Amino acid sequence: MIPLLIVYVGFAGITDGVGKAWISSLAPPTVRGDAQGLPQGLTGASVPLAGVFDRVTWESGTGSGRWPLLIADAPCLSSALRDCSRLGDASSRT
Repeated sequence: MIPLLIVYVGFAGITDGVGKAWISSLAPPTVRGDAQGLPQGLTGASVPLAGVFDRVTWESGTGSGRWPLLIADAPCLSSALRDCSRLGDASSRT
């Protein structure tokens, strides 16, 4: 469990600054603080809501956790399929 935690925390530590730098480069100087705060606030609000949602859906059905995983995986699968179809389009243009 500890190695998994180290990987998770390490990934967050490596990638967090990239997103903040990207947001800073897009936002005008007068609103950079607001631009940084909005995604951080949305993330902070989403984490507890996701925990409650997972707990409620985990208890539905057999209690095996199938529903939260299916619901979370559906957008991921959709995005992956969309990206794969774009790769096919890009390779046919060259």
